[in-house]
Amino acid sequence: MKLRRSLNLYDSISLMFSSMVGPGVFITTGYILTQTANPNWALLCWILGGFLAIAGAMSYAKSASIFPYAGGDYVYLKEAYSPIVAFSSGWLSLSVNFSASISLSAIAFSKSFLTLFNPSWDIYFLESKFLGITFSLGVAQILGISTILFFTIVNFFGIGFASRIQNFFTTFKILGLVAFVTLGFVIGNYNIQNFESFSLIPSDLQGWNLLLAGAIPVTFSYLGWNMITYVAEEVKDPEKNIYKSVIVSCTLVTFLYVLINFLYLSSAPIQFLAGDEKIGVTASGFLFGNGVNILITAFICWVFLGGISAYIIGGSRIYFAMARDGFFFPSMAKLHSKYHSPYKSLIFQFLYACLFCFVKEIESLLYLITCSTLLLATITAYTPIIFEKRHLKNEFKIPGYPYSTYLYILSNILIIATLLYNKSAEALWGFGFTLFSVPLYYYFKLSKKSHPIPMDTISEPELEAGGLSLLPENEPVPVGSGDPA
Repeated sequence: MKLRRSLNLYDSISLMFSSMVGPGVFITTGYILTQTANPNWALLCWILGGFLAIAGAMSYAKSASIFPYAGGDYVYLKEAYSPIVAFSSGWLSLSVNFSASISLSAIAFSKSFLTLFNPSWDIYFLESKFLGITFSLGVAQILGISTILFFTIVNFFGIGFASRIQNFFTTFKILGLVAFVTLGFVIGNYNIQNFESFSLIPSDLQGWNLLLAGAIPVTFSYLGWNMITYVAEEVKDPEKNIYKSVIVSCTLVTFLYVLINFLYLSSAPIQFLAGDEKIGVTASGFLFGNGVNILITAFICWVFLGGISAYIIGGSRIYFAMARDGFFFPSMAKLHSKYHSPYKSLIFQFLYACLFCFVKEIESLLYLITCSTLLLATITAYTPIIFEKRHLKNEFKIPGYPYSTYLYILSNILIIATLLYNKSAEALWGFGFTLFSVPLYYYFKLSKKSHPIPMDTISEPELEAGGLSLLPENEPVPVGSGDPA
């Protein structure tokens, strides 16, 4: 049984846009200003992050157009390097990137939702610190877990139903962001003088270090630009629609992010914004008056919900692809007989994502996710160059390629080094999750050899009912849109 190609161009753009526009744009600028106490540099971070997101997305999309299958970078890394590298990427996506992003969005939603009713309800029952990160249990965690469960159930009923829900969230998200920007410039109390007393660009090494430190939370805010590659197997006409969805969604998000953050940074002097993890609400109060706080908070909650839905759709397909290759629990490769959803992967993802809900500080999750994601993205961005050397051809063209890809890789290396220097505890957690993939890989490899699943013992009705669909370890994923030269 195969995944169905059900996503049209609008569905693909909707999924990309919703996965990119999550909690980051509403919380991270406050963190940026604690690193770069300069609004011009903070805005430059958002512009730089947009260019890097587009460059990275183009590289991923080129590989996706050659291998339009579920699993995204897991598939490309297996073909470009080896199964162990692919497994490491899948493990990072499972253990940190998607699962922690789901949790971060859920907790951010919960905290914002509680402020709509009574902020005093945001209390903790338990709290403990371990290896530099604080873990806790409170009302926000319980509400966040319930939210993840709701969207897991939605996705259980298949990609068609989930994408309709996703489109609903995305349509109002786009309208809301466009309205915020339009009203901000028309009637908002913004003041460009807040930028005038600061330098435009860094003039020394320390300044560039601060700029890169500020780019770290921005990098997190743009995460999701690779979402379409995880569901490439379910995209109609992938050779055209993957490319178009990447261009449209990344350009739209970059444009909106820069305008939104210009309004944030011009709404008040920097001392009122630095370190504020609810800067979206705070800046809106300065722009339009405190009377809009409830409306803005409700909209931010809506955006968070759309992000959770998108992450759940994409993440579950990675575990499905790993299991289909025999490098994860075989049951994760099963599809539901009626809804064609990877329902066991969805259940596993729900249970695992709940664990990250117990991380108390949103900022800690943000930096941990960014470190592990950049490690993965750096090696994945190089895969189209490897495929090109192997003469795998397609019609997909990247503007500025391959220099844009090399620039993206270099920028990631610099940001990782800066993250390791400035946020060592979170960075080391990210590296730790990466290294843990090695023994896990050999565990699943040995399990695969010790307990093979003979395909001839699985009846045809069982396969039709959502049975296993495992690809042999050394069998390459079939080349769909590219042909060997």
